Amino acid sequence: MSTRILYDAVVGPGANEYYGTLVVSNIHYDGGGVVNIKEFLGVEFLSPATVAATDINASTSPWAQVNPEASNEQIDPTTYSVTAKLIVESGVSWAGATINIGINGDLTKGPDRYVTSFVFAADAMPDTSGTANIDCAASSDKALDSLQQAVTFTMGGRVVSVTVPLGETTPSKVPPGTYAVTAADLATADETTAATAQASPSSVTVVAGETVDVGVTYGAVARYSAIDVTIGRISPLEKEQFLVRVVEQGSGKKLAEFSSPNNHTTSLRRLPPSGTVDVSVVGTTLNNVQYSFDNKTEELSPSLIRVSFLEGELKTSPIDITGFATLPIVVTADVTLDATISVRLTSDTLVYTQDIKAESSTTDFAAPVGPGIYTVQAAGILDKGTVYVVNTAANLTVTQDGRTALRLTLQRGANLHVRGFPGFLSFGGCSDLTAGNEADFVAARASSIFKHAGTDGAGDSGTFLTDDQATRQTIALARSVEAQLADGSTVLPVMVSYTCNMSGGNPADHLQNVDGLARSFANLILSLNLANATIDDQHPVPAGCVINPGFIGACQQDGLSAGYRMKVREPLTTALDYWGVSAEIPGSVTEDLRGYVLAVNWLIRTVAPAVTFGWPVNLWGVGASTWVYQDDDVADAAQQTGDYAKTLGVFDGDNMPDFLVVDRYEADDFTVRAYGNGYCYGPREWGRFFDFCAALSARLRFPIMPWQIPSSWTPLTTDTVNDDFDSQHWGTGGSYIMGDAGINSDYRNINPKILALRFSSSLEMGGTAENIFTRAEPFDLTDPAYAHFPLRGIFAVLLGGGATTGIVASVGNPQPWVRDKLYTYMENPISLNE
Repeated sequence: MSTRILYDAVVGPGANEYYGTLVVSNIHYDGGGVVNIKEFLGVEFLSPATVAATDINASTSPWAQVNPEASNEQIDPTTYSVTAKLIVESGVSWAGATINIGINGDLTKGPDRYVTSFVFAADAMPDTSGTANIDCAASSDKALDSLQQAVTFTMGGRVVSVTVPLGETTPSKVPPGTYAVTAADLATADETTAATAQASPSSVTVVAGETVDVGVTYGAVARYSAIDVTIGRISPLEKEQFLVRVVEQGSGKKLAEFSSPNNHTTSLRRLPPSGTVDVSVVGTTLNNVQYSFDNKTEELSPSLIRVSFLEGELKTSPIDITGFATLPIVVTADVTLDATISVRLTSDTLVYTQDIKAESSTTDFAAPVGPGIYTVQAAGILDKGTVYVVNTAANLTVTQDGRTALRLTLQRGANLHVRGFPGFLSFGGCSDLTAGNEADFVAARASSIFKHAGTDGAGDSGTFLTDDQATRQTIALARSVEAQLADGSTVLPVMVSYTCNMSGGNPADHLQNVDGLARSFANLILSLNLANATIDDQHPVPAGCVINPGFIGACQQDGLSAGYRMKVREPLTTALDYWGVSAEIPGSVTEDLRGYVLAVNWLIRTVAPAVTFGWPVNLWGVGASTWVYQDDDVADAAQQTGDYAKTLGVFDGDNMPDFLVVDRYEADDFTVRAYGNGYCYGPREWGRFFDFCAALSARLRFPIMPWQIPSSWTPLTTDTVNDDFDSQHWGTGGSYIMGDAGINSDYRNINPKILALRFSSSLEMGGTAENIFTRAEPFDLTDPAYAHFPLRGIFAVLLGGGATTGIVASVGNPQPWVRDKLYTYMENPISLNE
């Protein structure tokens, strides 16, 4: 009997551009045999949108419990490959079975593509792959003989990479589809010998069960020099950065320029194979001492050259301090700490640093300070979980007459110990509840998992829900992940819940929808009740809640005052009665916008006092988010946002939230969804975004969680980037937050296809992607920005969103880059205590 499984499939009635169903029936073997399974029915199919396990409903005859699992892979901008397991508790026949699959996308355009795409297997996953026979030429240089050739098949977001030996034909399994085929340069580890590789044909269509041929040939072998530049452990300058230049003698051509920290090696590759270069460290001053190294001259050759600058080679000389002034540092503090404040002054030619006691005092800089204009930096202090904020002017003009003083204030800020979250800076990610999520969160050692509650993910204002599978499954997923973490960590499920969905704007319309408000209040109670049911000794905080994204920002943007009139007590009473909650609504819940915010806080604390929760504010609440590109005062935008939230009563009374959420925009920066809407950040903009978080935390003395932050990264010149790379979900957030030594401080290390991306819809971003990096110079992405997050009042970060790269491979860029970064971070996470 044939093992090929046939079926009938149609698009269900009522499909439109937003939603439809795929209905599968008459599942049978070719020849008419009945499909019987012992454990599960495996299926693959195409969809215009992602499919969650909760979207799949299978009914068998006779009836049997069917538990779906699902994962998604984006293969082009409008198509997803869905893999599902339909698990049964006992053997069952699929004769007479029907599978209904809800699709949050448009099935009306080209429906045949979807209904004919199903492939089934009994008690196994379908093997839909074809074979690519890769005929790889032999190398033409003995230095390359022992290497293997990397060949990449790319179809939208699907990237299949294989390595094959040289001088052989190797069959490789590839899923079906039409792919661009590229072959990476063949190069030694130090890239001193390299040959360009050419894959032919450059595009192939792979069909299940069939074979295609791909050839790889090589161009001429090229020779290069390589230099590893090491800055040793330089104790007098242990906190300084060193500017290094490599310049070609004679022509004066700059071959490389980068910054390096203490005790660090920077690798430079594919330099000219011959010639003479000067490697220099730009001299610096510190506290009136000039520090310098002699230049080093190297003869380039096709080999790896190692150049070191060590402490024993450091030259010092005093600076003439004639006319320099004594500079008092005046500290005004509302606390006294057993700690020090690190102060740094930087001008065009001079640098001064000093540590002073964290208390009210007046202390002179140990070294006289030269007259001039200085940039001032003074780091805050983290002590026993509390941030202490140091405020000072950004610039200081030191005069020769000695009348200048540097004034600092030290004040208590946010307590970063938030209920339910760990005692270290933690990272969580958005889930789409598909099968691969569990393994991805384990691989990243995530501390929290986020998912929108309910059915429509926005409060379900049109219906009173009787169950919330999203909440149930998110809690179950968190428990499953933490069970696999060897260190015994807990994982907090966090539901994104709406009692009023303003993400689409028009706040007044939503605030006046009394019936919708009542239903959404009730649906929040349902999610909270489900969380309450999972409280145990290991989970006294069963879940978290991000409540009403977009609400405060939309009200602020529309200029709605706290006294804006609306019905609050009626919809709240309806919701309480629906679930039989007997609690007296306090008198502070008035019939206005402020009363509504207080009602939300009261409801959460009344129904689920153990749940930890936070309100989001938005970067664009001040009217628009374009200020981040300009020179507007970050602190002013933070003050406006924080003060508005305070007028609404977010932080009033005994029911205030546990944390504040800061929302940018959920989109990977190098996708049209982001830059087409004015969101494409470089190092400067990311720095200003996190400055906004810091200023908001300092003003409100409240802990901050940046939310829906894209963790997509910027590809290097060595990465494979499609000509149309939108579906690859490249971006900048991951590179900034996690650090990327491959970029370092030189944007020329970024893939040129990315740098050439042109912007047409936002003058603020600049003409091309290259501009977002050049305007940020000097920048340095070598080290992770997260090292400074606790001092900015940040206790946790949520990565990703419903269509944005986060932690899971099923959304955004599927590669393990960020999971690997987080796994490494969790080897030594940053304590929130000090």
